[in-house]
Amino acid sequence: MSDFENINRCAKRPTDIWTNYLYYTFSLRLVYMIRKTRITPNMLTLTALILVLIGSALYAVGLRTDITLGLILIQVSYVFDCADGQLARYKKLYSPIGGWLDQMADRVKEFAVIFGLAYGYSRFHAGIGIWKWAMISLFALYLLEYLGQIEMIRGMRVAPEHGSADMARAGSSLDVPDTGDAFSKVKHIRALIPFRSFIIGEQYFAMLVFIAFDAVYPYMVFVSIIGLLMAIYRPVMDYVKFHRRITA
Repeated sequence: MSDFENINRCAKRPTDIWTNYLYYTFSLRLVYMIRKTRITPNMLTLTALILVLIGSALYAVGLRTDITLGLILIQVSYVFDCADGQLARYKKLYSPIGGWLDQMADRVKEFAVIFGLAYGYSRFHAGIGIWKWAMISLFALYLLEYLGQIEMIRGMRVAPEHGSADMARAGSSLDVPDTGDAFSKVKHIRALIPFRSFIIGEQYFAMLVFIAFDAVYPYMVFVSIIGLLMAIYRPVMDYVKFHRRITA
């Protein structure tokens, strides 16, 4: 088996379609390029954080050119964010500090992005509406992360995505076998929805789509509404899956 095939096996799956088919396309090749260097997963994590901080500062300027450049940097940052876990698994470089660093960096990045967008927008638009939606967006994102961290039901933990605690999770240990009933059919249909659980890759892709069209305010509204809906939907579905499993 080639090195690239081994690296590809280190990519955390299942995940959202945007991460799998867009961001992994670049992150896997990045890991392949640096696989024999002294670059560590923590270096990639810090690089992603720095890119987001710079991008968020550009967001805060509020001008179209700066926002576009900030968007590019933040999208590139997610490639590094995917690559850190892939490199860690490929080289078997696991450490508690690495998981902590990745988790803390994600929370800082979430705040920086939302604050940068809100501040840049407020510089050229009157009113405090954008700040209200920014607060709701952060609450929704942090709530989704919290739901990914806690034990929803005793003994059942959500599997970590990208080798660390991310903004959300791709799957759950509560998944039950496909029985072909109505619940399973709905599950298959849901798998075709672009924003099925609003996990991290879906969040970055949503940012790409909205901010590319300079739709900052609609983006905040979208994140707030979808985030809160998923914060309700996900624990309900975990409970349904658990109930189906113990009654099967």
